Amino acid sequence: MIKLLDIAKEVLNEDRCKRIADRRYSKPSAYKSGAIVRCRKGNIWKGLKEEIAAKEAYEDESAIQTVLDGKRELGVISLSDSSVSEEKFWEIVKDNNLKTLQIPSSPFKLHIYYIKGAENKAKELKDIAEKYDGFLSYNATEEDSRRIGELLGYRKEDIDDYIIHNKKVRGLTEKQKETLRTWFKRKGAAGKTGGWVDCNTCRKDKKTGRKKCKPCGRQKGEKRAKYPSCRPTPSQCGDPGKGKSWGKTK
Repeated sequence: MIKLLDIAKEVLNEDRCKRIADRRYSKPSAYKSGAIVRCRKGNIWKGLKEEIAAKEAYEDESAIQTVLDGKRELGVISLSDSSVSEEKFWEIVKDNNLKTLQIPSSPFKLHIYYIKGAENKAKELKDIAEKYDGFLSYNATEEDSRRIGELLGYRKEDIDDYIIHNKKVRGLTEKQKETLRTWFKRKGAAGKTGGWVDCNTCRKDKKTGRKKCKPCGRQKGEKRAKYPSCRPTPSQCGDPGKGKSWGKTK
């Protein structure tokens, strides 16, 4: 049993080292390969907290888990618009010794939750939200939007994507504008699921000609041929970003 646990830890560490190296070095090189080897030996990047995708940061209960796992230090939850009940949320807070700050001016029972030691960051996030009547919204300046993303542990590309989109909708009416929360939870997958989609599963519908994709998150026990490669909507799956193709082949 001990050996199996050791093997599992080793595999997870290898994946982590590769992810960090991919962020630090955009192209394959001897520096990148050497860094991965040293990381796996525990010589570099020890204890480094990884940035996470905005999708992961805004998945209610699983988002809280990212704080408990140490991937980030604080998060935000709207208790009146969440798959996690208030009772469950407070149970998680109590059991894991989390701290919380409520934003009174928010109509959505908005709470910032955080681990011990992140009090200053939580207060900073609360102060920014209070500037915009309790919302984390498109009303925020580019500087505040970027800081919100940084405090919540979003990856740089997600923050940039949000800010670019934000600039495009400045002229829309209030009803047309989305909050930061709905931007990362907007409908992409078919049916009632919504959320980001797995681009490796997209297929053209014969009747409508439109792309249909499975949700990014897999159901319990579900297996897929490739590891999910996710984008907000099916239409964005045509753009591979920095890579040449979507997904992993192994």
